[in-house]
Amino acid sequence: VCINMIRHLGCTLPIELWFQGPEEMDQRMVQLLQPLGVRCVDAKEVEKRFPRRSSGGWELKSYAIIHSIFEEVLLLDADNVPCRDPAFLFEEVEYRRTGSIFWPDYGSLGPERAIWSICDIAYHEESEFESGQMLINKKTCWKPLALTFWFNEHSDFFYSHIHGDKETFHLAWRKIKQPYTMVATPIES
Repeated sequence: VCINMIRHLGCTLPIELWFQGPEEMDQRMVQLLQPLGVRCVDAKEVEKRFPRRSSGGWELKSYAIIHSIFEEVLLLDADNVPCRDPAFLFEEVEYRRTGSIFWPDYGSLGPERAIWSICDIAYHEESEFESGQMLINKKTCWKPLALTFWFNEHSDFFYSHIHGDKETFHLAWRKIKQPYTMVATPIES
């Protein structure tokens, strides 16, 4: 649905669809995407060359961004359906300045959370990151992206202190002191 909608909106950007083995996508499903110009990437095949410690669902995001063939990656979860061609985001001034755009999610990590001291990061009152949609320039943001991957490689520890993968991006950008763009419009139900 997401890919059909992207193409319906006139978006001609190349697309990679990452999945984890034939139990998630069989060859019939891969063939259904060929007319839409989609490169399907089986993370389990990539792991044969670039092993990873944690291969859960959320942990795939930073791994896929790092190993994507693209230098600039607009990650969209399958349940994030754009309502206009997202190609304009790559030309946004703030993205060009910071190399990343994140969208706010519900809630925020409170100052009492242990994760701030664990990571030796000063508390900032701000929204959590929505990790279902992110725009990241790998060249500009390689250091925080690599740290995000490390956090996710140790999800058995970090996920017990935060809400899954989304805050691994937030914490990594804060720890490295990498500027980022946060969309000003808050999330709504």
